[in-house]
Amino acid sequence: MGASHWTAVAALALACWGAAGGLGRCFRDGPTVPGKHWETKAPEKAGFSGARLAEFSERAGGSGCVVHGGRIIHAWGDPAARNDAASSTKPMYAHLLFKAIESGRLGSLDERAATWLPALGELNAELGHKDRQITLRHLLGQTSGYGLAEKPGEAFAYNDFGTGLLSWILFCGIYGLAAEEYDGWLNGAALGGAIGFEDWLTAPHQRSRPRRFRVSVRDQARFVLLYLRGGRWGHRQVLREDLVAEQLAFHLPAELPRTSGREAERVETIKSFGGGADLKNHLGCLGYYWWFNRVTPDGGRLLPDAPPGTFMGSGYGGRFAMIAIPERDLVVVWQDIHRGEDWTPLSEVGRFRVNEVIRELLQAQIRATR
Repeated sequence: MGASHWTAVAALALACWGAAGGLGRCFRDGPTVPGKHWETKAPEKAGFSGARLAEFSERAGGSGCVVHGGRIIHAWGDPAARNDAASSTKPMYAHLLFKAIESGRLGSLDERAATWLPALGELNAELGHKDRQITLRHLLGQTSGYGLAEKPGEAFAYNDFGTGLLSWILFCGIYGLAAEEYDGWLNGAALGGAIGFEDWLTAPHQRSRPRRFRVSVRDQARFVLLYLRGGRWGHRQVLREDLVAEQLAFHLPAELPRTSGREAERVETIKSFGGGADLKNHLGCLGYYWWFNRVTPDGGRLLPDAPPGTFMGSGYGGRFAMIAIPERDLVVVWQDIHRGEDWTPLSEVGRFRVNEVIRELLQAQIRATR
Protein backbone atom coordinates (compact mmCIF):
# COMPACT_ATOMS: atom_id res chain seq x y z
CA MET A 1 0.00 0.00 0.00
CA GLY A 2 1.29 3.45 -0.85
CA ALA A 3 2.05 6.50 1.25
CA SER A 4 -1.25 8.18 0.34
CA HIS A 5 -3.17 5.23 1.78
CA TRP A 6 -1.33 5.45 5.10
CA THR A 7 -1.76 9.23 5.27
CA ALA A 8 -5.50 8.67 4.91
CA VAL A 9 -5.44 5.94 7.56
CA ALA A 10 -3.58 8.21 9.96
CA ALA A 11 -6.03 11.08 9.45
CA LEU A 12 -9.00 8.75 9.87
CA ALA A 13 -7.53 7.25 13.06
CA LEU A 14 -7.08 10.64 14.65
CA ALA A 15 -10.57 11.72 13.66
CA CYS A 16 -12.19 8.56 14.98
CA TRP A 17 -10.31 8.56 18.26
CA GLY A 18 -11.04 12.24 18.74
CA ALA A 19 -14.74 11.76 18.02
CA ALA A 20 -14.85 8.92 20.51
CA GLY A 21 -13.38 11.16 23.20
CA GLY A 22 -10.46 8.77 23.66
CA LEU A 23 -6.93 9.19 22.39
CA GLY A 24 -7.72 12.37 20.47
CA ARG A 25 -8.99 13.95 23.69
CA CYS A 26 -5.80 12.99 25.52
CA PHE A 27 -3.73 14.51 22.70
CA ARG A 28 -5.25 17.90 23.38
CA ASP A 29 -6.45 18.05 26.97
CA GLY A 30 -3.93 15.90 28.80
CA PRO A 31 -0.59 17.62 28.15
CA THR A 32 1.19 16.82 31.42
CA VAL A 33 4.47 14.96 30.99
CA PRO A 34 7.39 14.59 33.40
CA GLY A 35 10.40 16.87 33.34
CA LYS A 36 13.84 15.76 34.46
CA HIS A 37 12.15 13.63 37.12
CA TRP A 38 8.65 12.27 37.47
CA GLU A 39 6.15 14.25 39.48
CA THR A 40 4.11 12.25 41.93
CA LYS A 41 0.52 12.60 43.09
CA ALA A 42 -1.26 10.93 45.98
CA PRO A 43 -3.52 8.15 44.70
CA GLU A 44 -6.54 9.69 46.42
CA LYS A 45 -6.06 12.95 44.47
CA ALA A 46 -6.31 10.87 41.30
CA GLY A 47 -9.45 9.13 42.56
CA PHE A 48 -7.69 5.89 43.53
CA SER A 49 -7.47 4.02 46.79
CA GLY A 50 -3.88 3.92 47.96
CA ALA A 51 -4.64 0.91 50.12
CA ARG A 52 -6.06 -1.06 47.20
CA LEU A 53 -3.08 -0.20 44.99
CA ALA A 54 -0.72 -1.34 47.74
CA GLU A 55 -2.61 -4.62 48.12
CA PHE A 56 -2.51 -5.13 44.36
CA SER A 57 1.24 -4.57 44.03
CA GLU A 58 2.03 -6.79 47.01
CA ARG A 59 0.20 -9.66 45.31
CA ALA A 60 1.69 -8.94 41.89
CA GLY A 61 5.33 -8.67 42.93
CA GLY A 62 8.00 -7.65 40.46
CA SER A 63 8.13 -3.91 39.84
CA GLY A 64 5.89 -1.36 38.23
CA CYS A 65 4.20 2.02 38.30
CA VAL A 66 0.82 3.56 37.69
CA VAL A 67 0.66 6.98 36.00
CA HIS A 68 -2.48 9.13 36.00
CA GLY A 69 -2.62 12.50 34.27
CA GLY A 70 1.09 12.34 33.56
CA ARG A 71 2.11 11.86 37.21
CA ILE A 72 3.06 8.72 39.10
CA ILE A 73 0.42 7.82 41.67
CA HIS A 74 1.81 4.44 42.70
CA ALA A 75 5.07 2.52 42.24
CA TRP A 76 6.45 -0.73 43.61
CA GLY A 77 9.61 -2.80 43.47
CA ASP A 78 12.52 -0.82 42.01
CA PRO A 79 11.15 1.38 39.20
CA ALA A 80 14.67 2.64 38.41
CA ALA A 81 16.25 -0.79 37.83
CA ARG A 82 17.11 -1.64 34.22
CA ASN A 83 15.79 -5.07 33.29
CA ASP A 84 15.32 -7.20 30.20
CA ALA A 85 11.66 -6.37 29.63
CA ALA A 86 11.29 -9.00 26.88
CA SER A 87 8.85 -8.31 24.05
CA SER A 88 7.10 -5.50 25.93
CA THR A 89 9.77 -3.19 24.45
CA LYS A 90 9.06 -4.14 20.82
CA PRO A 91 6.98 -0.98 20.15
CA MET A 92 10.21 0.98 20.73
CA TYR A 93 11.66 -0.67 17.62
CA ALA A 94 8.62 0.45 15.64
CA HIS A 95 9.10 3.98 16.97
CA LEU A 96 12.74 4.03 15.86
CA LEU A 97 11.80 2.75 12.42
CA PHE A 98 9.22 5.50 12.00
CA LYS A 99 11.80 8.03 13.19
CA ALA A 100 13.94 6.85 10.27
CA ILE A 101 11.05 7.70 7.93
CA GLU A 102 10.60 11.10 9.57
CA SER A 103 14.31 11.94 9.25
CA GLY A 104 14.51 10.77 5.61
CA ARG A 105 16.88 7.87 6.30
CA LEU A 106 14.13 5.51 5.15
CA GLY A 107 11.83 6.21 2.23
CA SER A 108 8.99 3.99 3.39
CA LEU A 109 8.19 0.73 5.10
CA ASP A 110 7.89 -0.82 1.65
CA GLU A 111 11.65 -0.82 1.05
CA ARG A 112 13.08 -4.33 0.78
CA ALA A 113 15.08 -5.86 3.59
CA ALA A 114 17.63 -7.29 1.14
CA THR A 115 18.80 -3.73 0.45
CA TRP A 116 20.66 -3.91 3.76
CA LEU A 117 21.21 -7.66 3.94
CA PRO A 118 21.86 -9.06 0.44
CA ALA A 119 22.29 -12.56 1.90
CA LEU A 120 18.49 -12.72 2.08
CA GLY A 121 18.45 -12.94 -1.71
CA GLU A 122 20.38 -16.21 -1.70
CA LEU A 123 18.01 -18.07 0.61
CA ASN A 124 15.41 -20.66 -0.31
CA ALA A 125 16.08 -21.21 -4.00
CA GLU A 126 13.56 -24.07 -3.99
CA LEU A 127 10.93 -21.59 -2.81
CA GLY A 128 11.67 -19.12 -5.59
CA HIS A 129 14.03 -16.96 -3.50
CA LYS A 130 10.94 -15.64 -1.77
CA ASP A 131 12.94 -13.69 0.83
CA ARG A 132 14.02 -11.19 -1.82
CA GLN A 133 10.49 -9.77 -1.57
CA ILE A 134 10.50 -9.16 2.20
CA THR A 135 9.88 -5.51 3.04
CA LEU A 136 10.24 -3.67 6.33
CA ARG A 137 6.45 -3.53 6.48
CA HIS A 138 6.32 -7.32 6.35
CA LEU A 139 8.85 -7.58 9.16
CA LEU A 140 7.15 -4.97 11.32
CA GLY A 141 3.72 -6.53 10.77
CA GLN A 142 5.12 -10.05 11.24
CA THR A 143 4.00 -11.32 7.86
CA SER A 144 7.48 -11.70 6.33
CA GLY A 145 7.60 -15.49 6.19
CA TYR A 146 11.25 -15.19 7.20
CA GLY A 147 12.59 -18.61 8.20
CA LEU A 148 9.26 -20.18 7.24
CA ALA A 149 7.79 -21.69 4.08
CA GLU A 150 5.26 -18.94 3.31
CA LYS A 151 5.94 -16.08 0.94
CA PRO A 152 5.93 -12.53 2.36
CA GLY A 153 2.39 -11.38 3.10
CA GLU A 154 0.82 -14.84 2.92
CA ALA A 155 0.58 -15.65 6.63
CA PHE A 156 1.17 -14.33 10.11
CA ALA A 157 3.91 -15.61 12.39
CA TYR A 158 4.82 -14.08 15.74
CA ASN A 159 8.39 -14.58 14.67
CA ASP A 160 11.30 -13.60 16.90
CA PHE A 161 13.76 -14.45 14.13
CA GLY A 162 11.99 -11.82 12.04
CA THR A 163 12.27 -9.31 14.87
CA GLY A 164 15.97 -10.14 15.20
CA LEU A 165 16.35 -9.43 11.49
CA LEU A 166 14.45 -6.14 11.79
CA SER A 167 16.58 -4.98 14.74
CA TRP A 168 19.78 -5.77 12.82
CA ILE A 169 18.57 -3.82 9.78
CA LEU A 170 17.52 -0.91 12.00
CA PHE A 171 20.75 -0.59 14.00
CA CYS A 172 23.41 -1.82 11.58
CA GLY A 173 21.78 -1.07 8.23
CA ILE A 174 19.55 2.00 8.31
CA TYR A 175 21.44 3.85 11.06
CA GLY A 176 24.85 2.25 10.41
CA LEU A 177 25.78 2.03 14.09
CA ALA A 178 28.72 0.19 15.59
CA ALA A 179 27.98 -1.80 18.74
CA GLU A 180 29.66 0.78 20.98
CA GLU A 181 27.31 3.45 19.61
CA TYR A 182 24.02 1.69 20.36
CA ASP A 183 23.38 3.02 23.84
CA GLY A 184 24.34 6.61 23.17
CA TRP A 185 22.06 6.71 20.14
CA LEU A 186 19.12 5.16 22.02
CA ASN A 187 19.46 7.78 24.73
CA GLY A 188 19.79 10.61 22.25
CA ALA A 189 17.35 12.65 20.18
CA ALA A 190 15.66 9.66 18.53
CA LEU A 191 14.23 8.36 21.80
CA GLY A 192 15.63 8.67 25.33
CA GLY A 193 16.98 12.19 25.09
CA ALA A 194 13.75 13.46 23.57
CA ILE A 195 11.57 12.30 26.47
CA GLY A 196 14.10 12.38 29.30
CA PHE A 197 14.95 8.77 30.08
CA GLU A 198 16.39 8.77 33.59
CA ASP A 199 18.00 5.34 33.68
CA TRP A 200 19.95 4.96 30.40
CA LEU A 201 18.27 2.44 28.14
CA THR A 202 20.76 -0.15 26.93
CA ALA A 203 20.94 -2.57 24.00
CA PRO A 204 23.24 -5.47 24.90
CA HIS A 205 24.87 -7.05 21.87
CA GLN A 206 26.33 -10.34 20.75
CA ARG A 207 29.03 -10.25 18.07
CA SER A 208 27.88 -6.69 17.28
CA ARG A 209 24.28 -7.87 16.81
CA PRO A 210 21.80 -5.84 18.94
CA ARG A 211 19.88 -7.78 21.57
CA ARG A 212 16.78 -7.01 23.63
CA PHE A 213 16.61 -3.68 25.43
CA ARG A 214 17.22 -3.36 29.13
CA VAL A 215 15.02 -0.59 30.48
CA SER A 216 13.52 0.66 33.72
CA VAL A 217 9.83 0.67 34.54
CA ARG A 218 9.74 4.44 34.86
CA ASP A 219 11.40 4.94 31.46
CA GLN A 220 8.96 2.52 29.83
CA ALA A 221 6.21 4.65 31.35
CA ARG A 222 7.65 7.72 29.63
CA PHE A 223 7.57 5.90 26.30
CA VAL A 224 3.94 4.80 26.67
CA LEU A 225 2.96 8.29 27.79
CA LEU A 226 4.54 9.67 24.62
CA TYR A 227 2.10 7.60 22.56
CA LEU A 228 -0.80 8.44 24.84
CA ARG A 229 0.05 12.08 24.10
CA GLY A 230 0.06 11.52 20.34
CA GLY A 231 3.82 11.81 19.97
CA ARG A 232 3.98 15.14 21.82
CA TRP A 233 6.20 15.79 24.80
CA GLY A 234 5.12 19.03 26.34
CA HIS A 235 5.23 21.57 23.53
CA ARG A 236 7.41 19.41 21.23
CA GLN A 237 6.24 16.90 18.65
CA VAL A 238 8.76 14.07 19.11
CA LEU A 239 7.35 12.02 16.23
CA ARG A 240 5.10 13.41 13.52
CA GLU A 241 1.44 13.02 14.39
CA ASP A 242 0.60 11.13 11.19
CA LEU A 243 3.35 8.58 11.91
CA VAL A 244 2.08 8.06 15.45
CA ALA A 245 -1.45 7.68 14.13
CA GLU A 246 -0.32 5.15 11.54
CA GLN A 247 1.21 3.00 14.27
CA LEU A 248 -1.93 3.20 16.40
CA ALA A 249 -4.29 2.59 13.47
CA PHE A 250 -2.70 -0.47 11.89
CA HIS A 251 -3.75 -3.95 12.94
CA LEU A 252 -3.69 -7.28 11.18
CA PRO A 253 -6.99 -8.42 9.64
CA ALA A 254 -8.66 -11.12 11.74
CA GLU A 255 -8.90 -13.43 8.71
CA LEU A 256 -5.14 -13.42 8.04
CA PRO A 257 -4.06 -17.07 8.47
CA ARG A 258 -1.38 -18.18 10.86
CA THR A 259 1.77 -19.82 9.49
CA SER A 260 1.86 -23.56 8.92
CA GLY A 261 5.05 -23.51 10.97
CA ARG A 262 7.05 -25.30 8.28
CA GLU A 263 10.60 -23.97 8.53
CA ALA A 264 12.84 -22.64 5.76
CA GLU A 265 16.37 -21.27 5.49
CA ARG A 266 17.50 -18.30 7.57
CA VAL A 267 20.64 -16.17 7.64
CA GLU A 268 22.73 -17.94 10.28
CA THR A 269 24.36 -14.80 11.69
CA ILE A 270 21.04 -13.10 12.51
CA LYS A 271 19.86 -14.20 15.93
CA SER A 272 16.35 -14.47 17.34
CA PHE A 273 14.93 -11.71 19.50
CA GLY A 274 14.58 -14.43 22.14
CA GLY A 275 11.88 -16.86 21.06
CA GLY A 276 10.84 -19.05 18.16
CA ALA A 277 9.29 -18.44 14.75
CA ASP A 278 5.65 -19.26 15.60
CA LEU A 279 4.84 -18.19 19.15
CA LYS A 280 1.18 -17.13 19.20
CA ASN A 281 -1.81 -15.98 17.16
CA HIS A 282 -2.69 -12.36 16.41
CA LEU A 283 -6.51 -12.48 16.94
CA GLY A 284 -6.88 -9.42 14.70
CA CYS A 285 -5.54 -7.36 17.64
CA LEU A 286 -1.84 -7.00 16.84
CA GLY A 287 -0.37 -4.12 14.88
CA TYR A 288 3.18 -2.86 14.60
CA TYR A 289 4.12 -4.59 17.88
CA TRP A 290 1.29 -2.85 19.75
CA TRP A 291 -1.62 -5.02 20.94
CA PHE A 292 -5.05 -3.34 20.73
CA ASN A 293 -8.20 -4.10 22.67
CA ARG A 294 -10.18 -5.07 19.61
CA VAL A 295 -12.91 -7.67 19.24
CA THR A 296 -11.37 -11.11 18.68
CA PRO A 297 -12.76 -13.96 16.52
CA ASP A 298 -14.46 -15.42 19.62
CA GLY A 299 -16.65 -12.30 19.85
CA GLY A 300 -15.11 -10.77 22.97
CA ARG A 301 -12.44 -8.13 23.29
CA LEU A 302 -8.81 -9.05 23.78
CA LEU A 303 -9.08 -7.59 27.31
CA PRO A 304 -12.78 -7.79 28.18
CA ASP A 305 -12.66 -5.63 31.31
CA ALA A 306 -10.41 -2.90 29.90
CA PRO A 307 -11.75 0.15 28.05
CA PRO A 308 -11.87 -0.32 24.26
CA GLY A 309 -9.10 2.21 23.61
CA THR A 310 -6.51 0.27 25.61
CA PHE A 311 -3.26 -0.62 23.82
CA MET A 312 -0.11 -2.28 25.10
CA GLY A 313 3.29 -3.82 24.56
CA SER A 314 3.48 -7.32 25.98
CA GLY A 315 6.25 -9.77 26.90
CA TYR A 316 6.17 -13.34 28.21
CA GLY A 317 2.41 -13.54 27.79
CA GLY A 318 1.90 -10.22 29.58
CA ARG A 319 4.02 -10.76 32.69
CA PHE A 320 5.98 -7.81 31.33
CA ALA A 321 3.73 -5.07 29.95
CA MET A 322 3.43 -1.38 29.22
CA ILE A 323 -0.17 -0.28 28.84
CA ALA A 324 -2.02 2.89 27.86
CA ILE A 325 -5.68 3.40 28.77
CA PRO A 326 -6.67 6.64 26.98
CA GLU A 327 -10.19 6.77 28.43
CA ARG A 328 -8.69 7.15 31.93
CA ASP A 329 -5.51 9.08 30.94
CA LEU A 330 -3.75 6.15 32.58
CA VAL A 331 -0.42 4.41 31.97
CA VAL A 332 0.51 1.17 33.72
CA VAL A 333 3.87 -0.58 33.42
CA TRP A 334 5.00 -3.75 35.13
CA GLN A 335 7.94 -6.12 34.87
CA ASP A 336 8.11 -9.72 36.04
CA ILE A 337 4.85 -9.82 37.98
CA HIS A 338 3.40 -13.08 39.29
CA ARG A 339 6.84 -14.61 39.01
CA GLY A 340 6.88 -18.34 38.44
CA GLU A 341 3.54 -18.41 36.61
CA ASP A 342 3.40 -19.30 32.91
CA TRP A 343 1.23 -16.81 31.01
CA THR A 344 2.31 -17.76 27.50
CA PRO A 345 1.05 -17.55 24.88
CA LEU A 346 -0.70 -14.20 25.24
CA SER A 347 -3.33 -15.14 22.65
CA GLU A 348 -4.54 -18.15 24.62
CA VAL A 349 -3.55 -17.63 28.25
CA GLY A 350 -1.88 -14.31 28.97
CA ARG A 351 -4.65 -12.04 27.69
CA PHE A 352 -6.97 -13.30 30.42
CA ARG A 353 -4.32 -12.87 33.12
CA VAL A 354 -3.53 -9.35 31.90
CA ASN A 355 -7.26 -8.64 31.91
CA GLU A 356 -7.48 -9.74 35.57
CA VAL A 357 -4.63 -7.41 36.52
CA ILE A 358 -6.18 -4.45 34.68
CA ARG A 359 -9.57 -5.17 36.24
CA GLU A 360 -8.01 -5.17 39.70
CA LEU A 361 -6.25 -1.88 39.02
CA LEU A 362 -9.38 -0.21 37.66
CA GLN A 363 -11.33 -1.39 40.69
CA ALA A 364 -8.88 0.61 42.79
CA GLN A 365 -10.26 3.77 41.20
CA ILE A 366 -12.93 4.88 43.64
CA ARG A 367 -14.10 8.03 41.91
CA ALA A 368 -13.80 9.64 38.50
CA THR A 369 -11.45 12.56 38.01
CA ARG A 370 -10.95 15.01 35.19
